[in-house]
Amino acid sequence: MAQTEIRPRVVILLTDVDPSRRDEPGRLYRRDGRPLTGAEHDLFATSTSDEITMAVAHGLPDEADWMSEGDLVARALVNLYMKYAYQLPDDSLDSVYDLMTDEDYAEFERLTDLQNALYALEEHVELEED
Repeated sequence: MAQTEIRPRVVILLTDVDPSRRDEPGRLYRRDGRPLTGAEHDLFATSTSDEITMAVAHGLPDEADWMSEGDLVARALVNLYMKYAYQLPDDSLDSVYDLMTDEDYAEFERLTDLQNALYALEEHVELEED
């Protein structure tokens, strides 16, 4: 039976997933580096297209004029990932990258490399300030 209500817990979980991490196939991670628990994976697998749309719309700020370049890249990564995430079968979490077109996968890798470089630069600046 399809769910018609948007579950806030699912939307929050979707916005907290780091789509750039590919350490282990089938394993999802939070933005702070912690892996999702088994229960969180199960919850993620039940997300509806409405919940994914809500997470994409509200997961990152919309105002690009005050967003850092890192935030803009993160937003582009989430949008690209979510473009394919809703297509996943219920019993699989590790095939998002397999669903991507060659062009989208190349763009995803480019954005991931850019995001990693920007975050490394931000960390370096923060260390210099301390």
